[in-house]
Amino acid sequence: MTLPSDTSARALTAAVRSGQLRAVEVARHFAPLADAASRAPEQSGVAASLAERALERAVELDKSGVSGGGAHSFELLGLPVAVKDLFTIEGVDCTMGSARLSFRASETSEPVAKLLARGAVPTCTTHTSEVGMTAYTEPIDLPAPRNPYFGAKSPAGNDPALTPPLTPGGSSGGSAVAVATGVVPVALGSDGGGSIRVPAACCGLVGLKPSHDITHGHLSTPAFLTRSLSDAALLAGVPFPSSDGPASVGQSAPGNRQRTSRPLRIGVTVEPFHAEVGVDKRWANGVWAAADALANAGYEVVEVPGPYDAEGPDAFEIFRRTITRLAARLPEADYSQMVRWIRESGRAIGAEEAARTHAQRMELPGRIRRRWDVDAVITPTLAFDPPRIGHFSSLKPWEDFEEQTRWTPWLSLWNLTGWASLSVPVGARASAESTAGSAHSTTPTMPATSINIGAVRCGEAELLRVARDCWEV
Repeated sequence: MTLPSDTSARALTAAVRSGQLRAVEVARHFAPLADAASRAPEQSGVAASLAERALERAVELDKSGVSGGGAHSFELLGLPVAVKDLFTIEGVDCTMGSARLSFRASETSEPVAKLLARGAVPTCTTHTSEVGMTAYTEPIDLPAPRNPYFGAKSPAGNDPALTPPLTPGGSSGGSAVAVATGVVPVALGSDGGGSIRVPAACCGLVGLKPSHDITHGHLSTPAFLTRSLSDAALLAGVPFPSSDGPASVGQSAPGNRQRTSRPLRIGVTVEPFHAEVGVDKRWANGVWAAADALANAGYEVVEVPGPYDAEGPDAFEIFRRTITRLAARLPEADYSQMVRWIRESGRAIGAEEAARTHAQRMELPGRIRRRWDVDAVITPTLAFDPPRIGHFSSLKPWEDFEEQTRWTPWLSLWNLTGWASLSVPVGARASAESTAGSAHSTTPTMPATSINIGAVRCGEAELLRVARDCWEV
């Protein structure tokens, strides 16, 4: 059976759940794609094929009788999904983004187990940066996946052999490439500072970072890369919004004071939060275009100041200390210079300073809400187009860290606060062939840029509805 490569996750699962397709039919289409992709990791982002396991699982799902209308609790029934190679799957080799760290997993990680419980069928694992520590994907002693969406001109015209490959972002870069090239309809990744939203912006995809609990110091949360808002809603387990008017917030909105139902109040800014950098005009214009579209749709849209008050602590320093302190917990291993530097920076932070940093972080959401009387804020996702592979890693570790921050000077706010955040393409859109076709598809001349819609007093469903109302502006 032949399925269009851009078939949505929602359509696939609906067909299997209703009995129009069997899970094994879907697996027979996507398993060979995973096999072929594993032999071309630079073009596909795939670390390892799980084709044989996928077919076996699909057969078991069909034998269990859960398809054909009896699978109400299996909302992802038969759905092929890629798994970021930081999440373990029992019996499968996991690299953690470095050939030096590779091991055979003895258990399945919780995010993958939850996918299995929802009826999904993992078909491949995907390359990531070493232990997920960078906003670009160049795994150590392993192939670096290439951006299939943004292209660069070669020094000698358009000779593909001389064209410098661009980064797909990270750390979920392999997952983004696998979705963008049609190997899978959706992919599991994680986001601890933009690791879902950056690759989504680089590859013309939707990246939803759900809200997460920061009480115990977590920056990262499992998240998904998809090609559509509808599929993002499906994977996040939230209703896809209807199209009758702008999103509104009532008294039950998360973190909101008591208000009657009203259209969402949307803040906009293109001023960087965490670095001094000139924002590329095209990326800034995407924000203003989205703001105009939302205003025309009935939203209240206002410009907002920076999120941090001058009297408060340096918020990005809170992020830096938090992420490096988390890296300090990594066990001894043969890490790259970059990860060693991050780990050693965290080990230099004493217990008292770490406790003070956590207390400051707990106060940060309240401080920001006092400055931002809005429900969500829109910024660019990136300050400029994806650079070539090697742009960041050729720098000294501390320079690398600073340059990544200049590229993504907004996103970590939503990891610090734990609020939901959504990266969505705006502007010129790629053709179906370039975003969902083969790994050798042509790149559009002017790819879409991307906006980040970050929650302040709302949740995932509201963000998806806002995104719907400025999609393809």
